[in-house]
Amino acid sequence: MTPPELRSTPKTRSTPKTEPVPLVRARADFEAASWTLDTLDVLLSDRARSALARDQRIPALVELEGRSDAASILTRLFVLGDEVNAEELEAALPTLGIEGAKELALVEEVGGDSGAAGCFIALVDLRPHVVIAPDAGTDAHADSYVDSDTDTHVDTDADGDPEGGTCELNWWIASDRTSMQSGRALPADHVLGVGGASTSLLEMTIREPIDSALDMGCGCGIQAMHLKTHANRVVATDLSPRACEYTRFNAALNRLDIEVREGSLFEPVTGEAFDLVVTNPPFVITPELLRGDGLFEYRDGGMRRDELVRRVVREGPECLKPGGVLQMIGNWEIPEGVDPDAEWSKRLESWFEALPVDAWVVQRDVLDTAQYVEMWLQDADPSDEVGEWDSNDEAGAWDPSEGSSSERDASRHSSSERGLLEKASSEHSSPERALSKGALREHAYRTWLADFDLAGVDGVGMGFIAMRKHVGDEAEGVIRFDLGLSGARPRGEDVRRTLDALRLPEDLSGLRLVRADDVTEERHYVPGSADPMILILHQGAGLGRSIRVGTATSAIVGASDGELEVGQIVAAVALLTERDAAEITQEVDKPLRELLRAGMLKIVEQ
Repeated sequence: MTPPELRSTPKTRSTPKTEPVPLVRARADFEAASWTLDTLDVLLSDRARSALARDQRIPALVELEGRSDAASILTRLFVLGDEVNAEELEAALPTLGIEGAKELALVEEVGGDSGAAGCFIALVDLRPHVVIAPDAGTDAHADSYVDSDTDTHVDTDADGDPEGGTCELNWWIASDRTSMQSGRALPADHVLGVGGASTSLLEMTIREPIDSALDMGCGCGIQAMHLKTHANRVVATDLSPRACEYTRFNAALNRLDIEVREGSLFEPVTGEAFDLVVTNPPFVITPELLRGDGLFEYRDGGMRRDELVRRVVREGPECLKPGGVLQMIGNWEIPEGVDPDAEWSKRLESWFEALPVDAWVVQRDVLDTAQYVEMWLQDADPSDEVGEWDSNDEAGAWDPSEGSSSERDASRHSSSERGLLEKASSEHSSPERALSKGALREHAYRTWLADFDLAGVDGVGMGFIAMRKHVGDEAEGVIRFDLGLSGARPRGEDVRRTLDALRLPEDLSGLRLVRADDVTEERHYVPGSADPMILILHQGAGLGRSIRVGTATSAIVGASDGELEVGQIVAAVALLTERDAAEITQEVDKPLRELLRAGMLKIVEQ
């Protein structure tokens, strides 16, 4: 185990290469080592895995120390950023070999703990990933690859089953080394692996068999790879050349046919339309004065304030086929004087004006500006092992005397605003030397807060957007804004159902509904009362929602077994309660729609 103070740093920052034969051999070695998530669960304790989730590698290193099996060596090298000697590397990659690993730009020879040659360090973060692929009826699982032993082409799906079907896919995903591995801050062109936001988007993406899909801002390519499990054709785009190369590598390593194009936003696919677009764009709201310092740009979209998210919303429909869906993660500013709970959506409403879409917008969280700044400062440099920042660091030193950021900012800030921002940014900086890590973070914090204050921003909403393009001549889009979501994180089925529910008929009386099996009812009574005062329907699966309803709605839900229409059930309830049917219809309309959106009720196809 290499001590942190002796940790080696790659001499160059390259991207892995897509050489066909070495890639097949690398995959063969990973498979032979059973290097999968299941294996990692066996190798590492809960304590070690939890520490890794907090960017702490020491518990895992301690547990793997002295182990000679291939999976342990690969984990130390590619996941934990530890050095391994030549003998260990040859044992872990017997088919690929050291020269093959160098040819793919996966490893680099360095001096060991004692300074001796013959030790190797990973040039990339590379780790197992697992996905349950749906039965999509596409060729996504039937890719052709070269058998390294016979040099022949083989056509197979993930399980060797010519019939396809749902299966577990074991992938390996490469990305740039993390701060945990390198002990250094993230460079401006850092390519992320599979993080929390990526996982959220993966979970909420609608997984239905489709012809074409676009991953915009592909990063390491994980969204595009998942899209390939249910789309015949996948295009992945990114402004970053490094991201495009990582996507090509990961697609090739995992035998997936993905078309990768370099360019900004929708420019690489101008004139094309897709059934599904997914994007987790670099949406961080970054002050212009902090751009170019090498710390925050890998998450920054390069546009003024939250303009990038607005652009995706406004331009997205042009890239969708009729009935096509765009899903994205994003954030948006909440101006001063706006209630973040009751009025947060007012700015966003203008984003959707005159667009031929229905949309579901959810604000999951609201951060005040200090919380927002702290989150991205931590994200940019989570390592507590980073020392002084100097010219030898991968990210480079920040020099307050450099004018590139200021020049780009000149057209965007008035002279008075610029004066205030520059004052905030310069009070705790010294142009004579590179800043220490602590001083740099304080400089960034002050500048960021000053920028938000000048813009009149009190907070930032964090959430997601899903929108479906109109199929015909729908006169007006239906846009639903939700503040938070009680219960579980939305899955793809939840998003699809919610979008469907935006276009329910004006009159629900002709629908046949069926209650979901996981719906239960909670009743509260005043002591001595025969009738409940409060009724709450609970959802056991899906979003795990709890919705308060009235007695009439409860009765309709209880009778919804798919046999009778809503109007027939309402008539029966009216007869039993001696109430007017029209009155009951009006009373239950809104809660029934909410229950349909939540999945507690489902429409029986006629």
